[in-house]
Amino acid sequence: MYTAFYGLFEKPFSLSPDPRYLFFADGHREALAHLRYGIDQGEGFIAVTGEVGTGKSTLCRALIEGLGEDTELAFLFNPPRSATELLQAIAHEFGLVPAGHQRHGLNDQLNQFLVDRKQQGLRVLLIIDEAQNLDTDVLEEIRLLSNLETANSKLIQIVLLGQPELDRKLDSRELRQLRERISVRWFLGPLSRVETGAYVAHRLQVAAGEKRDVFTAGALREIFRRSGGIPRRINLLADRCLLAGFGASEHQIRRAVVRRAAAEIAGGRAPRRLGASWLNPRIALAAALFFVSGAVGAWVGQSGFVGNSTDDIGLDSDAQGVAPVASAGTHTTEVGKKNIAGETATADTQPAILNSILTPKGSAPVRESEMGESETVYATDGADTVDAQDVLAGIKAVAPSPVGSRGDRLRNTILPGNFLGRLLDSQDATSAREAALVSIFDAYAMPRDWNTAWKVPANDDETVALIESRGLHVLRISDADLDELRELNHPVLMTIRTELGDTRTVALRQLGTKRATFLGVIEEGALEVSLSEVEYLWDGEALVVWEPFETIPNVLVRGQRGNGVIWLQRVLGELGVYSGAATGTFDESTERSVRILQADAMLEPDGAVGPRTQMVLYEKLPRYDVPRLKSKEGSG
Repeated sequence: MYTAFYGLFEKPFSLSPDPRYLFFADGHREALAHLRYGIDQGEGFIAVTGEVGTGKSTLCRALIEGLGEDTELAFLFNPPRSATELLQAIAHEFGLVPAGHQRHGLNDQLNQFLVDRKQQGLRVLLIIDEAQNLDTDVLEEIRLLSNLETANSKLIQIVLLGQPELDRKLDSRELRQLRERISVRWFLGPLSRVETGAYVAHRLQVAAGEKRDVFTAGALREIFRRSGGIPRRINLLADRCLLAGFGASEHQIRRAVVRRAAAEIAGGRAPRRLGASWLNPRIALAAALFFVSGAVGAWVGQSGFVGNSTDDIGLDSDAQGVAPVASAGTHTTEVGKKNIAGETATADTQPAILNSILTPKGSAPVRESEMGESETVYATDGADTVDAQDVLAGIKAVAPSPVGSRGDRLRNTILPGNFLGRLLDSQDATSAREAALVSIFDAYAMPRDWNTAWKVPANDDETVALIESRGLHVLRISDADLDELRELNHPVLMTIRTELGDTRTVALRQLGTKRATFLGVIEEGALEVSLSEVEYLWDGEALVVWEPFETIPNVLVRGQRGNGVIWLQRVLGELGVYSGAATGTFDESTERSVRILQADAMLEPDGAVGPRTQMVLYEKLPRYDVPRLKSKEGSG
């Protein structure tokens, strides 16, 4: 279907084995070398384990193809359920007619066969796949097979292939005798991020007959993140990406396509999108605040609310103190709470007040009888309903950080659902970009008079020019992911899609394990959003803003000399990856140290010290006052 569109002769990511697509990562090469060594040395037992889809079967096929004519092979794909079935299966694989159903007779038959092959100068190899499913008594019978030997060599060599459960069985006390006889034991791990990219490129090249750069670097990182480097998962996801890209007429697969493809495979759906009538965020906030019990100092009106400190409104992230909505016989309203008009909220007045605040034009009013157990406070024709508790549970209003502060901890406002897209729809693009820039300049403690001499940039090119005119640098990334931003650990201007499909520029100031924090989206304070929502709205466009604290070339490479190299060697020494002297010459040992640093930071280990590597160096050294994305506490 998609092969011609991408210039391919066949599907490159089929799950069926094909020796033409054989790809060996470093781990596979080492495992194969150990297997061949063990067999050549006549070792009795060899065990190879790995997760499902890591390439154990591929490794085994490569091993078999390398065997000479002096090897007689038996391969058991389906583990036998008993010791007797094991011996019968082995006899059958070697072309023997099983001698009855008694273990003694089967053992004698197998022993005679092995002696005959030994006299003929042949090696006998038994490979058992899915060995993690073997019962303990069957594994014990396999151990007894190793007793079949001559004075100086084993009559049969046995290779066990299995999932990590096999390791746990072998490590048990019951099988300690078998474990002690295994001379070669190897765990086959997943591919690394770099190997994942090489694996995808290799399969595309085989399918096209020439190199094909179909996936962007960001897409490959996303494939690695979602597949965990497991080849079978990579194949499944990459195949679905090509199908999705073909359907969208996209000749290059970007990170957003990978996300959509992964969601399709998982059978999932996009983050919940609330009814369009919730587009005005002030309505949602007013609805939530109305239900706050014991609110102090918060004034709520139909146009919004004033005062967004936790202490002001008495509301925390768990939405405690919520007064229930009155409904027909299911709830009662706590007496003594004041409504927005200063009157006591009662079971008679509360539904009417809700309608006056929450029902926009053209929507069906919520009647008292419709407010059941879920405490739905708002409904629109043909749209999702929104639960008051759902809104309240996600809102936490707080005071903003002081202007110019570089503090790593931000006090945030949490909003549920796709509120980020709605909030941005309420801003025009120019205002959003201006607010984001102010937040970035505040992060670097720059004066706010920047816009007196400059107009607000109209696009990314003008934005970069403005930022760099202030002495900062910008790294432009067209297909970034959150892991990459987390490693760079600097403030970011991101391009986010709004609810209506437009784009806005926002300032990312904190990135935890579960949530991201933005500044400039709301008038006061910070807005905290779940990472799933960010990934849903963000297509990878990012401007990473960083400060060049030292006067060094934009890129340092092997062979260069000067003060910049002296600084580099000294800081590499501080970080414990370089032990040489600060000679000022970028030599082989310096390059090797840079590669170690880059690999540790999940950067491309090319040995060149460009903007990404310089950012990592500044971020890792406490003496440089970097406004970091990650909090020191590492909170989510």
